[in-house]
Amino acid sequence: MERQAFSLYKGLQRPLVFKFFRGRFIYWALGSLVAGIITGGIISAVVSSLAGFITLLAVSIPLLMYTVHTQRKGLYTKRRDRYVCMIAPRFKSSIHDKKNI
Repeated sequence: MERQAFSLYKGLQRPLVFKFFRGRFIYWALGSLVAGIITGGIISAVVSSLAGFITLLAVSIPLLMYTVHTQRKGLYTKRRDRYVCMIAPRFKSSIHDKKNI
């Protein structure tokens, strides 16, 4: 019996990039645009087309700027502590007791 060999596509080993948005921030940018279109459409149906267009810009642009700002912090959420945290031991070990005798 002969074994068949199949080539395996492993990808680029990099995060997905679209128009300077990387990885999960592509979805954030798409959500920002969709939120602006929906709110602009509702306002244009209720008030006027000009007010709807202004609302579209007023909602989409700040959300996109927030997405760009958040993306600069890094692709993954991580803590960046600016202090040193020292945790005292709960129990004294027998090693420390023998030294003090």
